[in-house]
Amino acid sequence: MKMSSEDMQKKIILEPNYLLEQIDNEITLYHPTLTTSLYLNESGGLIWELCNGERSTADIIDLITAAYPENSQQIEGDVTKVITQLLENNIATLQE
Repeated sequence: MKMSSEDMQKKIILEPNYLLEQIDNEITLYHPTLTTSLYLNESGGLIWELCNGERSTADIIDLITAAYPENSQQIEGDVTKVITQLLENNIATLQE
């Protein structure tokens, strides 16, 4: 699944009841009653935390790029990859 420029402007809505657990540098996103889990790195955990229902993928890219301008070349790809994983695993949806 490739995100279109239109999708990049939609708000990311996280499904309720998912929990984020971090042990050392490994982050697991899981649902306590479903058999759904997703492993994230630290950057993925940050992206998850920025998905507040008010921000779009483009907003998150802008925020992270402002904080880490030296990594601007790879930020867009990393953010869209994580958001795509959330969407494909039915952990998030996009809303106008």
